Amino acid sequence: MGENKDRLMLKKCTENASNVFAKAKCAHPLDSEIIAKLKDLCEKIDKDADDFYIFRFRQDIIDPLWKELIEKAIICLRYCDEREPFKQAGEKGDEKIPKAYGIDELKEYYDKYIDFERLLYGSNRYYRDHVVHVFRTWLSGTELMVKNQGTYLDKLSLNEKEGYIELSREEKLSMWTIIALTHDLGYPLQKAKNIIDATRSMVSTFIANPDISMDLSFHGVQNYMNDFIVRLMSSKMVRYDKNSKMSDDRETANGKRTELYAARLQPKYYFKFQKSLENNSHGILSTLIIYKLLTYFLESDYSINEDYAFDSEDRRQFYIRREILRAIASHTCNDIYQLYMTSFSFLLRICDDTQEWGRKNISELYVNNSREYELKDIDLYIGDEKDSYSCTVEEEFTVGEIQEVVVLINRLREQSLTYVTIFRDGQDTVLRNFSFTRRLLIKCDKIEISIELNILQDAASKLTGTIKYNSDNETKKAYGVDFFEKINIDWKIGIQLFNRQKKKCGMIKKDDSGEITKLENYSQWALGEFSICLSK
Repeated sequence: MGENKDRLMLKKCTENASNVFAKAKCAHPLDSEIIAKLKDLCEKIDKDADDFYIFRFRQDIIDPLWKELIEKAIICLRYCDEREPFKQAGEKGDEKIPKAYGIDELKEYYDKYIDFERLLYGSNRYYRDHVVHVFRTWLSGTELMVKNQGTYLDKLSLNEKEGYIELSREEKLSMWTIIALTHDLGYPLQKAKNIIDATRSMVSTFIANPDISMDLSFHGVQNYMNDFIVRLMSSKMVRYDKNSKMSDDRETANGKRTELYAARLQPKYYFKFQKSLENNSHGILSTLIIYKLLTYFLESDYSINEDYAFDSEDRRQFYIRREILRAIASHTCNDIYQLYMTSFSFLLRICDDTQEWGRKNISELYVNNSREYELKDIDLYIGDEKDSYSCTVEEEFTVGEIQEVVVLINRLREQSLTYVTIFRDGQDTVLRNFSFTRRLLIKCDKIEISIELNILQDAASKLTGTIKYNSDNETKKAYGVDFFEKINIDWKIGIQLFNRQKKKCGMIKKDDSGEITKLENYSQWALGEFSICLSK
């Protein structure tokens, strides 16, 4: 399987970081102190160690590093805020140093989160680790940022149609750090209901209609606070009309007049995020947690009142905070569609989804699972033209049984439906600047099944596959019609089959009587391709 994946990512991040952030003038999540700690962790991981080796260092290294990374991120963002005194003080040689107020309270919640995760492992047999997971998510995205001298990092932006928002490299890294390390903090609150439901079911065996409940709904002041946060992350900035009476005489510190802006609510975002909150989705719950615990967010300037004006730096700082919150909330809100490969929201989706290695669930802990996984590559190609971007994810599984092949294909199809949803056509489809490809190679004995999802800018989305095997009749039978019947699809549409020349040579679908049609000439497509329908 090659070198340990965690070790490899740590090496790439530390080797490239110094050059990419050489011009940074403040502490940040990849400064010399952090690099030293990441190198130390890298050296502790054996080159040939399995995917679970990193869990040995969770308590002593990763947990403290989680807090320090977020602290460095907030310090960097505050230092770069022109409204704060720190940058000017540094230029004068003064010793004003920004602090990350609220970080201790957030770490206290994080520690309780870790303790509660032990309960969650027992609440759901498919529950997976979310502590090491967020660190790996951060590493994965950071590796992409420092790759190729920061090519993707430089293109990463807020993609606002109303105007460009300038961000330094270290500000982007700091934003990503908060996004990646806090995006799952609301997960225990979402999943805790499962524990209550399981308890109620157990108690009902000896008590009729047991009165056991946990109400996670919000009331009164809490509801108003949550609504304010949702409104902030659902708003944008617009310029005041020059003829408006609000074009007042506000001046900047150096005496020059500044452009004025106003905040405006975007109703589509607002109702989509409200729906996500109503569904108790952990992404938006995570935003409520960090907003209420971190002073950096509590000090956000936001109001949609007509008499509330923002200057250029107010606007920039609003967008930084909004983008952090919006990216976290969007990763569990499929109603929000993704237009840009160069957005923080897109980056979180991709890095979060490619976190298969070393994440056993409880149902796998007591069985001999032969499944192996390798993330081969995440390639974010930045072409010369703005619309020539592409994202290609390549993964490889090695499994022991044909049933595991079916499970993986079904899971990839479900994930494909999600990708089709968030990359769907919409009112601003013309702005989408990328194509998306996800390739999955499944090895089972001497069989190789290649599955590929393609979501192109100017064509319909496709999920296709190829089965490669020898001419053994038993193998043909195993991967024939009976095999495809186990895949969860709409059988009224069915599966299309293609021959070696990539021409359609048959269909497997249900006829009017509800029976699955059988192929008359199986050999035509034995080494050919198939196409799985992408509809529910």
